Amino acid sequence: MSGSDMYSPPMPSRASRAKISEFAERQREHTGLRNGFDLPELVKQNQGTLSYIDFFDEDQTDAIVVEPDGSFCIRLSSHTSALRNNFTIAHELGHLLLHWPLVQKSKLGSGMRATRRVDLSNELLLRCEWEANLFASAFLMPRGPFKKAHNEGYAAEEFGVTQSAARVRAADLGMA
Repeated sequence: MSGSDMYSPPMPSRASRAKISEFAERQREHTGLRNGFDLPELVKQNQGTLSYIDFFDEDQTDAIVVEPDGSFCIRLSSHTSALRNNFTIAHELGHLLLHWPLVQKSKLGSGMRATRRVDLSNELLLRCEWEANLFASAFLMPRGPFKKAHNEGYAAEEFGVTQSAARVRAADLGMA
């Protein structure tokens, strides 16, 4: 294998919304994550690195590249804020935890590459993006603590996410 053959796209878990949310919240509990700003250290502790795409690079696509040995690099756009990056990192960790095991099992010796630019006609990749977004939302903003913080008006600040991410989570939980 060489070049792009070395990396496979993510494969959807096909888990339900409830199962992905439960899994994400268990992972958060397991890691001891307090808020989005703890994510760079979590990445580092798990064989990962973060890299920032050069400001002048035409391709600002966020991505995760997982090597066949499980080490990974999350690429972040230089055009986004720290709060936005927190969600992106959690999204990419969703690909790592939900999709990488399936790729690893079915495509021995391959790595995995997932980008946020997805062919809209590819239902499998669209499903993977949906799953990674759901994972990120539940991982960063677990249901119980989120509801309390949202009702008190400080959810985005509490969890280190954008106001937009907090609004989407509130709507997802039927709170909007």
